[in-house]
Amino acid sequence: MPRIVPLKAPLGARIEGLDRATASTPEVAALLDRALAEHLLVVIPGDPMTPEQTRDFAAAFGKPQIQLLRYKRSGEVPEVSVMVSTLMADGTTDKTAIRAEDWHTDDSYFAVPAKATLLHGIEIPGTGGATWFCNMHSVYEALPEATKKRIDGRRAVHGYDTPRARNRPSPRTPEEIAETPDVEHPLVRTHPVTGRKALYLNPNRLDRIVGLERAESDALLDELADEARQPKHHHGHVWTRGDIVVWDNRATMHRVVIDYPVGVPRIMQRVLIQGERPV
Repeated sequence: MPRIVPLKAPLGARIEGLDRATASTPEVAALLDRALAEHLLVVIPGDPMTPEQTRDFAAAFGKPQIQLLRYKRSGEVPEVSVMVSTLMADGTTDKTAIRAEDWHTDDSYFAVPAKATLLHGIEIPGTGGATWFCNMHSVYEALPEATKKRIDGRRAVHGYDTPRARNRPSPRTPEEIAETPDVEHPLVRTHPVTGRKALYLNPNRLDRIVGLERAESDALLDELADEARQPKHHHGHVWTRGDIVVWDNRATMHRVVIDYPVGVPRIMQRVLIQGERPV
């Protein structure tokens, strides 16, 4: 059986001794899924895989789902997205690469967001490009009791785009627009496996708190985001080619540091894992 080695960080564990071909066997899949719920982030070293292999490995964590943006889907394996964040000198860098520089959690603009995200490093710059993760359980627990009471039971509107975000997202086709109406989620969600509470933020998608005037909503969201930006909640993953990193969107945020050289390829395969409605 593989070994789970917790990182010396606010979240994360390294999975050692795993034969990736065995990941979807019931015993191993249960171990991996539990490690994800408990540590929120798992790192699995190894060699680069094909899109088919990546999709099949991801099934250890649940059912792979097809992401919204069609142009990112990987040909005959639509459950796998090809995420190209290479910085281009001519300014044609994919918008989602720039948006990823800000803290966010995946898929919150859906009524049923993805449970987890798997990212697999195919081409990695020699320097820079670390991905940082934030433990939203510890963010919630660090809030003053008065703030916890203030947000208890509150809901917030998430959308594909919001003026609160620093950068605009990639354009959607008419079909994609129809699939992404604004949705409401609780500001605090309970993890369905561990029962722990987490602050559910997404500065790229979260527009406003239901029932509050815009100014009050903005001020409260800024206050919550300030706590989430505290380094005591963070861990940065420095990529090695072939790494698989899986994180729990139910209780994390993440961001990429865009400090790698222009023109050096940075290409990942991504799989989203089907989730449940936040409560």
